[in-house]
Amino acid sequence: MPERRVAITGLGAICGPGLTAPEVWQSLRQGISSIRTLTLVDTSKLRFQIGSEVQNYDPNIPFPGSEQDHLDRFAQFAVVAAREAVADSRVTFTPELREATAVVCGTGSGGQGTQDTGYADLYQHGRSRLHPLIIPRTMANAGASQISMQFG
Repeated sequence: MPERRVAITGLGAICGPGLTAPEVWQSLRQGISSIRTLTLVDTSKLRFQIGSEVQNYDPNIPFPGSEQDHLDRFAQFAVVAAREAVADSRVTFTPELREATAVVCGTGSGGQGTQDTGYADLYQHGRSRLHPLIIPRTMANAGASQISMQFG
């Protein structure tokens, strides 16, 4: 089998330790833990009330207006990290490059926030129907799909 090489040309990150790759790297180098009391969900009935969540994230900055309506938080993070990585790489997508480019994005699940809201709407609030975009927002490939659409 011929040897295939891979080159990492740009970095992007958004996670508990930071909103950008340099912030994450700085937090890791300094040994700063991102484990803290959760703030995005009601933890009053949870056994564990700590975790690593992205803090100080304002979705209106990367996704103004109604752009964020189509994206679960996890897909927003995928696009934010991809934008940073592409900018860091200084790659210019020509039509030819777009045809030869793939998006590979790993995730354990799709839009869990959207799914949680849907369950609460049905079972806690007694609503008879779900948000019309629940399926595309909860699909595991939503992050990769949004990145693909973002960069053509």
